[in-house]
Amino acid sequence: METHFGLTFLRKYDAEHPLDLDDDLFVKLHECFLYELSTIDNLADHLNDAERTSYGDLCSRCHKRYLAIKEVQANKKLVAIARNAGTPPGENLSGFGRSASPPLMTTQLAAFRSWRDSNSSYHPSSLRTLLDFSNFENVVMVGSGAFPATLLWLRENFPTLRYVGLDIDPGCVRMATELVATLGIDNVDFGLIDGRQYDFDGFDFVYVANHVVPKRAVLEKIARSISVRQVVVREPTSTGDLLAEAVRPNLPLVFVAEGAGAVGGFMSYDLLLRRV
Repeated sequence: METHFGLTFLRKYDAEHPLDLDDDLFVKLHECFLYELSTIDNLADHLNDAERTSYGDLCSRCHKRYLAIKEVQANKKLVAIARNAGTPPGENLSGFGRSASPPLMTTQLAAFRSWRDSNSSYHPSSLRTLLDFSNFENVVMVGSGAFPATLLWLRENFPTLRYVGLDIDPGCVRMATELVATLGIDNVDFGLIDGRQYDFDGFDFVYVANHVVPKRAVLEKIARSISVRQVVVREPTSTGDLLAEAVRPNLPLVFVAEGAGAVGGFMSYDLLLRRV
């Protein structure tokens, strides 16, 4: 007999055909789904392989749509706030140059992280504890999105580095580029390209977002660039892998897991990889 409400809700979610709903209804339903999903300790104990594959396909597509909607909203909100401040783009920074930290960005990042991780605790210091940024100069993120929260957090905390965000969606690249220009940030750029085709030579550190697919192929491409000294891939938990692809069980042979951050952010965590 089925007794776990979270699992019951998963099956009801599937029956609702969420991808057919308008954005407002879809967001409300998906947020309820995320909450209920987070209450299931070990999903593998409740679903057979066929169910996991079927639900995983639906849930990952729904979650990508959800993230896209929320990132666009966050982007537009921050751009509007910055423009309404009535100052030139460069003055959206607390000072001038790359050593400055934009206060508008700080506020909005906090709000965005609070939304993103409302279903669980988030520890933005995870990257600080996993990595030593003192020797980094060039950083690239695969799957940066329309509101590149991770890149902006990195830039806020390590402002002297050069950052590049990659995405396969032209709209995301356009909106992210507009956002950093409005904020007056001059050391974050974006490129419209698949991580599997990107040349990572010259970069010290690569961050692979949770929603990137296929992660293994991207990691194989990264491994060809000897300049890359450290890689962090956002990895879902055993329940979160309904929302995003897991790569830890199938890492390229050149990488091994060396450390992991705390679980947060839609049932996922930062996984530090090193070369062997």
